[in-house]
Amino acid sequence: MAHSLIREQAALMSKLHSGQVTIWVTVNTKTGEESHRLQVEYPPEEALESLASRVRPLILSSEPIYYARALDALEQLVGTEALNEEIDLTWWRDYWRAVIDANLAAQAYWVATPSGTTTDRKLMYAWLYGDVIHAQSRRSSVIRDLSIDQRYYAAAPGIARICDRVIYTHIMLKGLIDKGMLTVDPEVLNEAVVVTKTSVDEEVTVRVSDVGVPVPDDLTTIGPDALDPAVWRTPHQDIAALRADAD
Repeated sequence: MAHSLIREQAALMSKLHSGQVTIWVTVNTKTGEESHRLQVEYPPEEALESLASRVRPLILSSEPIYYARALDALEQLVGTEALNEEIDLTWWRDYWRAVIDANLAAQAYWVATPSGTTTDRKLMYAWLYGDVIHAQSRRSSVIRDLSIDQRYYAAAPGIARICDRVIYTHIMLKGLIDKGMLTVDPEVLNEAVVVTKTSVDEEVTVRVSDVGVPVPDDLTTIGPDALDPAVWRTPHQDIAALRADAD
């Protein structure tokens, strides 16, 4: 994946995906008292929001690239028999459902509050749709008991696991392409999907005119040559004319 979190913070995303945490245990050898601390690192929320928005169409059934719909299309393109000889399509469907189904058992942990319990799965969707995208009201009293931080801490590993599935699905599809079982437009594999340049420095053509002068309709087809030089001037010409008038 081209997203910066995957490119530049792969180790962090891997820890989130696997649910790796650090537990510090401190024991007072004199009193026998024992204390514990949990330490987990998460990416900045804005970065994860960006990543989540990239994979969200795959988990939303109304989207044309919804994962299950994409597998259906793959089956039609390659053929059920030929595809099942190469991959186990049912396995891939279950592989995906295991990370996106909010109603399954907790992936890593569940949370208890005075109002009851909820899973990390439900907290992920509460963050995604309640805090980030739609501002949906939280129906669950348990989720309402929890802060946005706690919802985010559940969402980050969930998004990491979804991305893991996306990466392995890409590898699977690339394998089918390499074996000649699936044909796609080469641009699909090479076209840029993320912005990598955040500054612009390039040669352009600039013309200025008096306020209210309409832009020629054929500018997009003819280019700058469609501009009347008596009306449309270069910036230098315009500044020189202003100076001459001032003198």
